Amino acid sequence: MNLTHEMAVYAAKTAGLIWMLAFFLIVVLLAYRPSRKSAHERAARSVLIDREPRGKDR
Repeated sequence: MNLTHEMAVYAAKTAGLIWMLAFFLIVVLLAYRPSRKSAHERAARSVLIDREPRGKDR
């Protein structure tokens, strides 16, 4: 079997699509796991914490 340019492009596009879809699904599943809820809430609240007192002018 001779690998033509068209076949190589088709294989690369198909494999790339499958790889990106699998990567996306893994990221989404890891991000939305119920066990990670407390870590996400803690990270969201860490932005709002004022660690040092501000002066009167701020």
